[in-house]
Amino acid sequence: MNKNTHEKNYENDIYLMIPLADNQKNWRLDELGILQQAAQDQQDDYSRIPDNFSRRLLCSLQAYLEYECSNAVVDELRMAYLGEFSFVHSTDDYPKKGQEPEVIGTSPCQMILTAHHATHMYILTLVLPKDTIRQFSTTQALDQISHESLWITCPEDGATYLQGVSKKYTTMPTYVSLYDYLKYKYGLLKCGSGKAFLLPSDETEFHCMMAGETYDSIHQDFHIASDNISQICNENHAQYDYYEVYMSEMVVACIMKNFSDDMDERIDLTATYAFIVILAMFQNTSIEKVNMQISNALANDGDISHEEILSLYRNFGKTVRFWEKNNYKYWGTQQEAACIVEAFGNKELKETYYEHQEFLEHIAELKSAKSEERNGFILNIAATILAVIQVQDFIVSLLEKFYGNVGINVDYATSTFSTLIICGTFSFVVVLMIINRMRIKLRRGDMHIKELRDDDE
Repeated sequence: MNKNTHEKNYENDIYLMIPLADNQKNWRLDELGILQQAAQDQQDDYSRIPDNFSRRLLCSLQAYLEYECSNAVVDELRMAYLGEFSFVHSTDDYPKKGQEPEVIGTSPCQMILTAHHATHMYILTLVLPKDTIRQFSTTQALDQISHESLWITCPEDGATYLQGVSKKYTTMPTYVSLYDYLKYKYGLLKCGSGKAFLLPSDETEFHCMMAGETYDSIHQDFHIASDNISQICNENHAQYDYYEVYMSEMVVACIMKNFSDDMDERIDLTATYAFIVILAMFQNTSIEKVNMQISNALANDGDISHEEILSLYRNFGKTVRFWEKNNYKYWGTQQEAACIVEAFGNKELKETYYEHQEFLEHIAELKSAKSEERNGFILNIAATILAVIQVQDFIVSLLEKFYGNVGINVDYATSTFSTLIICGTFSFVVVLMIINRMRIKLRRGDMHIKELRDDDE
């Protein structure tokens, strides 16, 4: 019997949060009307959404965003309900490329997309309430996000996007990678590491939860015993008295002191904290995105101009709203956000960004110096040609004497000089064009530098 199927009830709400981004040329969200519908739903208090749980959650999240945050941040965010999907719970024997997972079972999953379209960044929240996943291991779900092995039962519209758009699937699978579905239906690409927000009712398997590792692995019989994790599991970051909260690089676990069986009551309490995690995720995603773009540029011979670097900096500058401390109106909320940002390692990501930034600028300066050297060479050649033209009379007289000695009409001397100048200059220009074309062909990563790239487009 597989150890992942042992009988146990898990009284935990799970919110898996996936950072995403898209290319500025992505037309799929507009074609589907996702953001337009999200704006309308916000005005209508999400009354269109058929699922009561999701409607209540979205209303609560929106209410706390407006109550706790500055208008500048709230006005730029849109929350879109993508629908109910069937989340796949698998073993930790993860599939190789082209294979499907070893499925234990499935459970209903609500998907909510929080969009900041100005920066082309998105946070997808997969909501797995405890009432629908009691028989499935919480730590295994977290292990799946660590391994980026997130699957859903192939939706009814799967053929339209997986076969009609991507051409990747020759036959329709029973289960499809969530990342594939998001890419081919919505044009959204993974941008960084997923995180989890948990509402556990007890401390069972808590160390493995905070580490994002499965407790019941089919590969190993031992469990995590890290001093660092032990410290994390004993450091309560709560700023208010109705909960305790513990944080690691990938998990925020909020333990309510009165964990209600009433889902509606849990939603209200969840929303008071979940919106802070979402905003912290946008901070994390903004750095992950620019670091990915810079890494792609560096991996492709660093062939990047000052203009392209400025474009990167401008895009990063658009995310500055998520970094402002005064986004939050209350001191306690500011402290909560600061703790999450620290736990998620945003400071280290920023330091990496500054190192990459400095290195890119150094490469651009070297490239600029090389370009100036080449331009100087061209100017020297041009100056040489002009100097030769200035001594035309002298050279023509030499040609006349030579032609006279060998029996050629001396009248051809002037035309010969002109032909030499024209052909020499033309040959020089052609050689420069060929060299430049070869350089352009050798360049890799223009699209990678400016945007996250959808390889199928």
